[in-house]
Order: sequence, then structure tokens, then C-alpha cells
Amino acid sequence: MKMKKFTALFLAAAMTVSVVAGCGSGNGENGSGSGSGSSSGKITVDFWTAPQQVQYDLWESRAKAFNETKTEVNGKVVEVKVQQMPESPSSEAGIQNAIATGTAPAVSENINRGFAATLAASDVVYDLSSEDWFNDVVEARQMGDTMDNWAIDGKQYVLPIYVNPMVWQWNMKGLKVLGYDKAPETLAEFQEVMEAFAANKDALAEVGITHSFYRPSLTRSDQYWDRWFDFMMIYDGLSGGKSIVDGNKLTMDKDDAIAAMEVIGTFGNSIQQSELSSIWIEENPSVLVSINAPWEISLYRENNSVYGEDYVYGPALVRNAGDKPYNYADSKGLTFYKADNVSEDQHLGAVEFVKWVYSKENSAQSDLEWLNATTMLPVRGDLNDNEVFADVMNEYPELAALAEWVPYAIPGLATDKDADIWTAFTESCSAPYMNEVNAAEPGNAPDATSYVEAGMEAMKQAGGLE
Repeated sequence: MKMKKFTALFLAAAMTVSVVAGCGSGNGENGSGSGSGSSSGKITVDFWTAPQQVQYDLWESRAKAFNETKTEVNGKVVEVKVQQMPESPSSEAGIQNAIATGTAPAVSENINRGFAATLAASDVVYDLSSEDWFNDVVEARQMGDTMDNWAIDGKQYVLPIYVNPMVWQWNMKGLKVLGYDKAPETLAEFQEVMEAFAANKDALAEVGITHSFYRPSLTRSDQYWDRWFDFMMIYDGLSGGKSIVDGNKLTMDKDDAIAAMEVIGTFGNSIQQSELSSIWIEENPSVLVSINAPWEISLYRENNSVYGEDYVYGPALVRNAGDKPYNYADSKGLTFYKADNVSEDQHLGAVEFVKWVYSKENSAQSDLEWLNATTMLPVRGDLNDNEVFADVMNEYPELAALAEWVPYAIPGLATDKDADIWTAFTESCSAPYMNEVNAAEPGNAPDATSYVEAGMEAMKQAGGLE
């Protein structure tokens, strides 16, 4: 590892050293210090899960089953040990600290594309794109189109595990009041719905709807990540999946960015911006639409909210019927660490474990177990076609609907300046634009041109982009 890059990574983690003291490899058996990664004919591989019990339990069961296979690397038996990664102050800080202090795992889950770009810039993660086993997994899971969206400078540093396609969540009762039996799909259809909303407020109030859109964070620059879920999701659909940042260049299309902001502007002063508990478990939700939250599906079901009757998902808006509904992917995956304390044997042992979990023979069952445990969609192109998933998709039509948009889900920006870029965009574009939006009637979006222009310039400055 280049000293300059290592120093930068160490400094980023220096304030959080105590967070992971005692985590990860720290003894000769695991290879820390000696670099051997083996003891008495055994290779111990550390695997870190996301800091959630359900994911720990799932990976622990997989590790136990794999360990029983007695798989060998260079004549030594691989044994996978599972633990949760640190949660405070953040899992990203925990990973950076572990690399800097020689306690990194060989492999972990819970890595998004933006953080992968940070790790890749420091040369502490493996490029998987030329690995035969990796390409076999991509083929087995029918992930070809998805992986194009995960590339970082033409390389692949993450094996995506799950994806929540971020689309619209519509109040079905409200749509029916307005005379619609399905969610709008095109920009023109959306405009029609909003004009109908403005003209039928009294009728909507009879089913409890007082606001068009729920989004408290539009003016919050400290919640930069929400720009992934609102602006970026809308931009992806209207632009046909155009990039926003490519390398050191801001490539965002200005006209498509203006159109995306004006979708938000179309809601006008009927946006509900006060923080509420989950509005979708109410008998009569007070909004017509929000950004979907697929991780709340179980909560909806527990509170008798029925998909197709109470709410329905609609795709990211497109300009023309038949266009691909590209959307933002709330998605994370596995990364292999090229850290000083991880020996070559440990790395190869980690690869053997992941190969086994996602082999052609095991991948569908592994992904079914994931889906059942987390209700988050695995990254696959055959979720609605593979009979392995048929029972789940029949039982959960809401998941089947979301699965249709998995191939069009685009992860976050491939840059280590992601937070800076979206913070600047919020401060210079979405927050000030909302001052005009809050004074406008629904269906009459203020012109977003000057705000987008200011936002793009701020993004360049914050990200050091051309």
C-alpha cells in the first residue's frame, strides 16, 4: 500500500481507534503480525456482518455449514469466524479504523458503492472483475446489467448482495378518488395526477389525505443521504440512467436535473415536511405519495396495510411510455480487504467461503434464505422467474412488484466525496428551491433552472470535480 494513501486512511480513522479495539484478527492464529494466517493446519478467516442481529445469525449459520465442508487452501482447512462490525460512530469508520490498526477482516458485507470508492482510492480492497469465480457468480445470479452500474473506474470492488429499488409509494385510496386504478409511470401522467389532486382536495380529505407528498428532509443538508432517495431516484428515471459523477467530472445532465427538481416542485405547498411516525400504518394515511420504504413491509403487514388495496408501488417516472424506469438502488454488498494483517491464505479462504455461498448450486437457496430473513431483495435478475422464489413472491406481491425494477437500480456515486457533494447540492439547490415551492400551488412547479445551476457549481467545488 502506498504510504500517502495509508496515512490518509489512518487519519480518517484516528478518532475512532477505541471503537474496534479487540475486534477482528488479533492473534497469530488469524495471521495478525505474522502474516501466516494459519495455525496447526488451519486458516482462520474473519467475516464481518452488518451490525444487525438478523444478518449476523444468517451468516453465522452459513459459516457453520461451510466449516463442516472442511474446505482446504494450500493444504490447510479454512474456518470462517463471524462477528458484527462496529456500529458507532459508523460502520464505515469501523472498517477504516480496523484497516489502519491491523485488525481488518478478510471480507465483510454492508459496503455501498460510495464507500467502496473510498476504499479503492486507498488500494485496500481487491478488484474482482477479472476473477473467474466472481464472473461465475454474476452469471448464476443473472447480474450482468446490474454490475455495469457498480463499476468504479472500470473495475469491480463489490459483490452486491441486496437491493431496495427506491420508487414511489402511492396511496391507493387516494388514486381511486382521483379516478386512477394504477400509479403514474410517465412525467405527463404524474402531472395529470397532481392537477387532479389540486382540484379534488375536499374529496381526498374524506379519505384522510391532507398532503400530496411526505418528505421532511428536503431542506436538511445534514441529511445529505436523502438526496439519493428523492432527487437521485427521480433523476435516474427521467435521464434514462445517465451518470452524475464519472471519475473527476460532474456529468449530471442539467436539463434532466431541472426536470427532476421540478417534479418535487410540482407538489407545491402540499408537501408534508413535519417529522411523523410511519404514516402508512394509519387506517387512512394523510399523504398521496411518498418514497417507498421496503424495509417497512413487515410493519405494514403487522398493521393490516394491504398491498394493492391500501398502497401500491409505482416506478420512477420516465419521460416516455416504454422507457426503462431507472431508479436509485439502496444496495450493499461484500468486499475483500487487501489489508496488511490479512494473509494471502486468509484472502483465498474468504474467497472459497463466498464462492461456496453463491455457487451455481447454492446461490438461489442462499438468496432465498436472505430474502426470508431480511425481506430485502437479493441482487438477481430472475426473482420473478426462478421457481425457487415463487412461493415468497406469491405471498408478497409487494416484493414481486419491487423485483421488476431491480435490473434498473443504480447505486450511489462512485466517489469518496459523496457526502460533500450531496450536502453542497442540498445547501445550494434543493433547500433554497423549497422556499419557492412552499409558496406554490400543487401542479405549478417553480422554475428550478437557477437553483440547479447553483447546485451543480457547488457540487463541483465540494467534490473537486471538473
